[in-house]
Amino acid sequence: LALLMVVTGLFPAIAEAEAGGEDLVFIIAADMRNFAADGEWSKNFSGACEAIKEVGAGSFMVSPGDLDVRPPSAVRDMIDATVGEDYPWYPVLGNHDPESPSTMEYLREYSTTLPNIVNQGPKGCEETTFSFDYKDAHFVVLNQYFDGVKDWGLKGEIVPELRTWLEADLAATTKKHIFVFGHEPLVPMPDMDNGRLRHQGDSLDEDPENAFAFHQLLLKHGVDAYVCGHTHNTSYAKINGLWQLDPGHARGLEEASYADRMFAAIENAIEEGKKKGVGEANSLRQLYRDDEYHIDYWFKYLGLTDQPVTQTLAQFYTEYKNDPTARDRYYEAQIEGRGQTRSSFFRVTVGSEEVSVEIYRDDAHGGPYELRKTFVLN
Repeated sequence: LALLMVVTGLFPAIAEAEAGGEDLVFIIAADMRNFAADGEWSKNFSGACEAIKEVGAGSFMVSPGDLDVRPPSAVRDMIDATVGEDYPWYPVLGNHDPESPSTMEYLREYSTTLPNIVNQGPKGCEETTFSFDYKDAHFVVLNQYFDGVKDWGLKGEIVPELRTWLEADLAATTKKHIFVFGHEPLVPMPDMDNGRLRHQGDSLDEDPENAFAFHQLLLKHGVDAYVCGHTHNTSYAKINGLWQLDPGHARGLEEASYADRMFAAIENAIEEGKKKGVGEANSLRQLYRDDEYHIDYWFKYLGLTDQPVTQTLAQFYTEYKNDPTARDRYYEAQIEGRGQTRSSFFRVTVGSEEVSVEIYRDDAHGGPYELRKTFVLN
C-alpha cells in the first residue's frame, strides 16, 4: 500500500487517465545512450522529446533498450525537462546497459517507482523484467540479458527461465491487447528509408530455434506486437503472423560528427606540438601514426581520400576553421557516406476497434520531425 501511494504520487497523470474512456496513446523511443546526457549531444534526444510533446505524448513512454548514459538518470532527466516530471517512462534493458554497473543499479531501483506493475520477473531479474496494465492493454518488459541466474549477462536470448515466466504472465492476463518489449529483434529488418541492415545473425536470430519458440509463444497468446530496438533502423514487419516494431534510434544525430572529432584531434595535436617545438606537419604525421584507424575511418566517410594524409589533414583543418559552412557540408557527406538513419519514434494508439502506429522521423541530422507513416496492426 505504501509503495502504491508513492507510485501514484509520482505519476498522477497515469492514475487519472486510467478512469477515462479515451483511447490509450503511448510512445516508443529507443537507443538514446549518451545522446541524452548533458553536453554536446544532449540536444539530440531532447529534440525527440520536444517533438513527442508537440504531437501528443500520450500516457507514457517505453524505451526498448540501450539507455546507458552518464549519469544513468539522463534519459529520465531529459524527459522531466521536456515532457514533464509526472510522465511515466518504462525502460527496457539493452545490450549496452549491463556494461555499466551504475546503470544497472539505477534501473533496478527505478523500477520500484513505476506505476501499474502487475507482475515481477523470475528470480534473478525481478527488477528488470516485469509487466504492467493500462486500460485494456497488457505490457511485458523483458530483460533478454538475464542468463537464468543474474540480470546482467552480455548475450541476448530468451533463456528457459524467462520463457517460462513469460508464458505464465501471458496466460494470466485478461486484457484485450498485449505488447511485448525486448531489445533484440527476432529478425533484424532494413531501415524503412535507406534499407540499411544491422545486427543480422547476432540478434535473436543467432539461435533460430530459440527465436522460433519465442515467436510461437507470442502468437499463441495473441500478442499484438513485439517491440524491439538494437538495430538503429526504423522498421515494421509482420513476421509469420506477428508484428515486429523497431523504432530505430531517438538520438537525433546517429553518430557524433566525425568532422568535429577530427578537427578537435588536429587542433590538440598542433597545440601539443607547439609546446614541444614540433612543427605543424610533423605534428600531423604523428597524429596519424597514433590514431591511424580512426583517421582512415573518418576520411572514408567524409570523402577525404584524394590526397596524401598530412596534406589532407592540414587542408581540412584550415577549411573547417575558417569556412562557416564546412560543418554542415561535412556532416551531410558523413550521412551519405555511412548511410546513417533518421532519428525516429513511434506513437501508438490503442482504440476500441484497432491499434494504429504513427512513425515520426527527423531529417537525419537533428532537424524537425515529421509524420512519415501511419499503419494499423491487423
